Amino acid sequence: MHAIRPLIFLAALLLAAPCLSPAPASAAQAAVPQAGKPVQDAPQAGADRTTVVNVQLDGTDSLGARLATRLKERFNQSSLFRLNADEERDAPELRVLLNTAPEFPGRPGVGSVYGVCWVFSQGKGYLGYLLAREVGTVNADDLDALVDKLVERTDGIAAKYGNLWK
Repeated sequence: MHAIRPLIFLAALLLAAPCLSPAPASAAQAAVPQAGKPVQDAPQAGADRTTVVNVQLDGTDSLGARLATRLKERFNQSSLFRLNADEERDAPELRVLLNTAPEFPGRPGVGSVYGVCWVFSQGKGYLGYLLAREVGTVNADDLDALVDKLVERTDGIAAKYGNLWK
């Protein structure tokens, strides 16, 4: 007897479900199907979503130089960023300050240590604001993965602090 009560309750709930749904406001709305917006595969470049980025390297090793070059290439290829190599330009930008050194000075080909600071700059003559920082090590095999990670982090920082550019 006790097992039948939950089944009766579920059956009553299923039968009452069409009565519980809200009715359309008019017959015209019921006849017109809802058209959803198409989902984009890649973000479109827009004035409100494009971030001006300036990558500045201070390093003494070749792996760090390759890291900076690949970062610049990736930012230049992306529709979310506009690479600013002209430091005389007086406009708000996100500076990616990269500092690298050999992990082991006696064996420079083994790996590098790096430090990255993301700094917002209002323009020439303004004090920069530190937004984020990261420190780590990288070797030649993991360079592309690190570039991907840094670009993703840069996009997250640009989205989080997007109000600074407005």
